[in-house]
Amino acid sequence: MSHHDALIIGSGISGLTSAALLSKKGKSVLVLEAYSRPGGYMHSFRRFGELFDTGAHYVGSMCPGQPFHTLLNYLGVYKPEAFVPLNPDGFDVFHFPEGTIRLPMGFDRAAQELASHFPSETAAIKSYFDLIQKTVAHFPTYSFDGDADMTRSLEALQTPLTQVVEPLTQNPRLQALFYAYCGLHGVRPEDTPFGLHAIVVDSLIRGPMGFSKGGDDLTKTFVERIEAQGGRVLMNRKVVSLVVNGDNVSEVVTEKGERFTADWVISSLHPKTTFGLLTDDSRLTGLFKDRVRQLPESGGMYAVYARAQGLDWDPLQNHYFFDTSDPKEMFRERGPDEIPAMVFASLSRTSSNEGGKKVFSLHSASPYKWFERWKDTKYGKRPDDYKAFKDKLTARVFAAVERYEPGLAAKIESQVSSSPLSNLHFNGSIEGSGYGLYHSIQNTGARAIGPRTKILNLLVTGQNYLFPGLLGASISSLRTCGHIIGIKPVLEELKELGERS
Repeated sequence: MSHHDALIIGSGISGLTSAALLSKKGKSVLVLEAYSRPGGYMHSFRRFGELFDTGAHYVGSMCPGQPFHTLLNYLGVYKPEAFVPLNPDGFDVFHFPEGTIRLPMGFDRAAQELASHFPSETAAIKSYFDLIQKTVAHFPTYSFDGDADMTRSLEALQTPLTQVVEPLTQNPRLQALFYAYCGLHGVRPEDTPFGLHAIVVDSLIRGPMGFSKGGDDLTKTFVERIEAQGGRVLMNRKVVSLVVNGDNVSEVVTEKGERFTADWVISSLHPKTTFGLLTDDSRLTGLFKDRVRQLPESGGMYAVYARAQGLDWDPLQNHYFFDTSDPKEMFRERGPDEIPAMVFASLSRTSSNEGGKKVFSLHSASPYKWFERWKDTKYGKRPDDYKAFKDKLTARVFAAVERYEPGLAAKIESQVSSSPLSNLHFNGSIEGSGYGLYHSIQNTGARAIGPRTKILNLLVTGQNYLFPGLLGASISSLRTCGHIIGIKPVLEELKELGERS
């Protein structure tokens, strides 16, 4: 039985960030991963000779001195060649029935571009972007300011996005544009904490970049750094129980029967999974256990991964295709026979897009309940009716995009698709959800779970406990590890490094 200062369950970006930070500070760390490869949503995969990403499509705040760039640099895992800057003149393209809007990099340029489409809304656009920038400064693990006013950040997490936007503008088309990034965290505008949305918008406008070699490359760098600092990352080690003695986890037991001990245990798993592993949950109140059981999940995603010929898309741009610009309808749940309200298209930055070839993925909301009847079937051996249902969904995804890109389906050379059941199989995400918990106001900020728990040496980290996405999951690890090594010295070091960059 081996003993470590910290044992981390799960090797997604939050688990790897925790391991890299703690080992950097001299702690002995062990990461246990259930799957055969590390990385979680940073996984890449190959189909018909092309490389596709599952979740690492693009990330923000990646210019020198900005938060994610600084954090990766601080952890020793930043490699310039691993990232590619997106098109500064329009990294995201929003398609609405009334027209197309390209969002350029930088707040000044973004405000000018939006004002050219909404000339009577110049003041509203400026006020919205000003609020975004002022709000993110109050989040210490994003601004790296240990003296940030936490009351302001908590207030922002208790304020609905709609409550900020609607007083600024009554123009439904501009409201829809301000709400467009709700597709990146899966929360409806009326439920979205403005603080969460502000960090998403700020990070992307300031420093959007894609992955030149896929998310797996960043994972590989993380693992190498952790091991160079004396840590270990073990695959095929599914944790099946956390043995509780008194107030602490005394042993971590894997499916293989291995037993590990640690001063601290950090779980990056979903709270329903984490607390379900406890051999004794008597320290958890009945009210807390009921709350965890009743936590709603974010929606699932249906994805099409394709290669096409003759498609005139810039590989350094993403596309958001909306069926409507009605802010009340744009994130309404559609049925499986309806055209999706939104389709997100991400072009591969890892595959050759020369000679008219384009490699890309299309993503649309698809609730788990659509697929629940096949939940007991096995990956790779699902029945014909499942495949037929997926074919129908693929056709409706293409139909949504063809409104703006006529003839897309005819240009497809090869394609494969995935459903929430695929996510459940590879990532163990409850109900195959795309973003873990539904990150509404009710589950965020002062109402969020963790990072401390009633089990004194058990901490939690990851997208379920702060914000979804690579950035949100990684900065959640700063909060978590701060309970072990102290957060203020780390924030001071990060701030100093960012200012030098």
